[in-house]
Formats: sequence, structure tokens, C-alpha cells
Amino acid sequence: MKWESNGELAHRDLSELVRRLLDVESSNHGNELSRLGTKYDDKD
Repeated sequence: MKWESNGELAHRDLSELVRRLLDVESSNHGNELSRLGTKYDDKD
């Protein structure tokens, strides 16, 4: 994983992390992860 100079995880690494977590988390947690991933995408 690569961290940006602003202290945030690099976008590609964050997307990959969310995707992997979605594979193992329950649907409730998966929905929240998807929402957080979308929120991050909206910032770009």
C-alpha cells in the first residue's frame, strides 16, 4: 500500500482494499464499505 503525502491511502490501493473487504464482510458492513468508497470517489 502506498500512502499519499496528505496522509491518505492512494486511491488505487484504497479501492483494492475496499474490494477485498467486500469479499469477506457481511452485507451490512459491505454496504457501509461501498458507501465510504463512493464518498471517497466523489472527492476526486
